[in-house]
Amino acid sequence: MVTIRANALIGPELEYTEDIRIQLSNEGTILDISKDKKPTKYILHPSYLLVPGFINAHVHVGDAFLKDKTYGLSLEEAVGSTGIKHAKLSSSSIEEKTESLRNSLQMMVNNGFTTFFDFREGGLECIKLLKKTLTNFPIRGLILGRPFPNQLLEEISSLSDGLGFPDVFSLDEVMCSKANELKSKSSYHLQAIHVSESQEVLARSFSEFGKRDIRKALEVLDLDFVVHATYANEDDLVSLRKANVSVVCCPLSNLYNGLDFPPLETILKKNILLGLGTDNVFFCNPDPFRLMAFSLYSARSNDQKLSPKDVLKSLTVNPGLIAQKKIGQLTVGYHGDLIGLNMESPNLKYSKDVYSAITMRASPADIVFQMFNGRLVKWIGQK
Repeated sequence: MVTIRANALIGPELEYTEDIRIQLSNEGTILDISKDKKPTKYILHPSYLLVPGFINAHVHVGDAFLKDKTYGLSLEEAVGSTGIKHAKLSSSSIEEKTESLRNSLQMMVNNGFTTFFDFREGGLECIKLLKKTLTNFPIRGLILGRPFPNQLLEEISSLSDGLGFPDVFSLDEVMCSKANELKSKSSYHLQAIHVSESQEVLARSFSEFGKRDIRKALEVLDLDFVVHATYANEDDLVSLRKANVSVVCCPLSNLYNGLDFPPLETILKKNILLGLGTDNVFFCNPDPFRLMAFSLYSARSNDQKLSPKDVLKSLTVNPGLIAQKKIGQLTVGYHGDLIGLNMESPNLKYSKDVYSAITMRASPADIVFQMFNGRLVKWIGQK
């Protein structure tokens, strides 16, 4: 059994609470959160603040070996079916793919992520490779496989946490029927798809289907969430809300690719569960602090009003709810995934608002304590 005493952001509303005692089971589950003064194993410095471990709600972890290769190219040239990314993935050795994965995973751990959702390319071989590589890192990967030539969707699904489709143009009736059938057999099977990432995608959807791609996706798939929705309009968002489908946006990668800033404020106003992700590693480093700060600054320049707490929830509480797993918040029954920030660091000292400090001023250098599933990963200044 492990116990920690510190200031912390508690529960689904990330309520700031001073001098709290968190008790974890040997399996890493939070058993109790109280003001109890019993002896405690880890007593953190009064300047340290515990927050839930960050969740990267959308990432492609396998392409780190292409960092900065595609800046200035179109989205299709970078990640299209005949683009640089897929050509590299197809020609790379297992050793090269493994090292690329290791780089991505190490960055995420260093930056405070404790869980990520990966849209996994490369079929069964690459799913197995990621699962094997993950065993050496203190981070949880939720793997969404995708259809792959000459491999059954059942096989892909059986090794994954669900299915993540590249776009509506990759779908056919038989595939969708099978995907929905597989989802119906497991309450933990996630289903998601990239939608409305660019104007070109919308134009192609109108050309091929006579309708917007979000509408098409909702008609043929039983979805848990969609990724991007950068060019979603009012009707799209109303449809997503009615279908109880969440949205994961990737503002950093959007602007890297010369696209618009996503409608984060409208998504939240529609009471749609919002998650944020860093997307392809070769576009952007998987850094939650950079993502949060960028989202808040860019929102203001795009006449959108976002609160720092809402943005923090989009990398903690909300992705946990989207995943339907006990992650993303410091609540009894949840996994003990947490990080401690030094609120007296030069970056954060004198800040008058804890949520603004975390989302707009903090950096990975401010992480002084880290746990994954109740196991200590880091404690700077350990006593």
